Amino acid sequence: MTVKRNNLNEYNWKEFFGEFQKETPGSAVIISGAFLDSLLRDLLASFMIDDNKAVDELLGTESYSETPLGSFGARIKTAYCLGLISKLEYNDLKLKKNIRNRFAHRLHGYSFDDKEILKWCDNLQTPEIFKDAFQSIVETHRDKYVFTVSILSTQLGLKILGVQNERRVVRKDMQLGQVV
Repeated sequence: MTVKRNNLNEYNWKEFFGEFQKETPGSAVIISGAFLDSLLRDLLASFMIDDNKAVDELLGTESYSETPLGSFGARIKTAYCLGLISKLEYNDLKLKKNIRNRFAHRLHGYSFDDKEILKWCDNLQTPEIFKDAFQSIVETHRDKYVFTVSILSTQLGLKILGVQNERRVVRKDMQLGQVV
């Protein structure tokens, strides 16, 4: 199955944000991880050549695919190494991945009050950029987490739109053995 790329309308943003903010901590973390992972996949796919079969073999068609770039962590590193996301976004996405993994590997019992999760939330840099403007809505660690996911998902969506203009093309003029 080939995933249609580059259509941000396929992401039901309003539904995601509504569901994300109402869920239990564990569900919110898992849902937001899947959403950000899908956005990263589409960002990478939008940047790569327009060959769905080859791109799907590299990125996979779903989250947690057993392809070279099928995991959330691999996609974060690749997007950063290609210059598609900033160092700040890279760091916050890695922290987000850590938080998601912590919640995902335990059926219940984790909350935003867990010592390690508190530490990771305190290290999120995105809320610090906007703290003067949004201080009143970022009061708890969960608020900080939700705010970071909201900003990162918006940023990734905008980057997908911008990267589409830089899509790589398969060079048809190259001959075997030709050096470019």
